[in-house]
Amino acid sequence: MNDSNTPPPSDSRIGLTAWTAPNPFGEPAAYLLVHPLVGAPGTVLSEAVDELGLKRIDESGDILPIGTDTLYASLRGMQVELCTADGVWLSLPVTDDWTGNAIGRRYIVLALGTTPLADDADAEAISAYLADRESVYAGLVKIRMRIEQN
Repeated sequence: MNDSNTPPPSDSRIGLTAWTAPNPFGEPAAYLLVHPLVGAPGTVLSEAVDELGLKRIDESGDILPIGTDTLYASLRGMQVELCTADGVWLSLPVTDDWTGNAIGRRYIVLALGTTPLADDADAEAISAYLADRESVYAGLVKIRMRIEQN
């Protein structure tokens, strides 16, 4: 598991973790977890669940794609940016392996948790967090090139 827990500059109350793992078909995929940090004041992540159209993991066996008009992932060097129509929502440094798997699948799996998780959580703590299906939502985010407007 390749972990990277770096809060975005825009909101230090949010933790981000990226890793690669096989998808349900055994193919390597890129995953990104967004979650509130332990001890941080309230966040807007519950609102993001509705705005992005994410589904709770236990609602069905499928993780549905999010429309690119709502959210898409842009790969810029060693960084992934999650972008909305208004611009970059979140960004995170990632590894070559993570980027390669994102490009290979043409999507990333976005998991969004609504309960706090420590910024320094290890793989075991993250697995336990993801197993709490009451508070974890997911969607497939397609890779798209971000065009900067000048």
